[in-house]
Amino acid sequence: MRRRNIIKKLLIDNWKPKLVCLVCAVVVWLLVNHLLVRGDSPEWDIDDIRFANPE
Repeated sequence: MRRRNIIKKLLIDNWKPKLVCLVCAVVVWLLVNHLLVRGDSPEWDIDDIRFANPE
C-alpha cells in the first residue's frame, strides 16, 4: 500500500511542469519531423537515409 501512495504522489505532485515539458517535447518533435524529414530540405532526404541504413 505504501508503494501505491508513493507512486500516486509522484504522479500527482508538480503536474504542471511535467505537462509543460511534455508539450514542449511534442512541439519540438513535430517541428523537426515537419521541417527536416518531410520538408524540402536536402540535408535529410529520406531516400538517402534508407539507402545508408536499409531496413
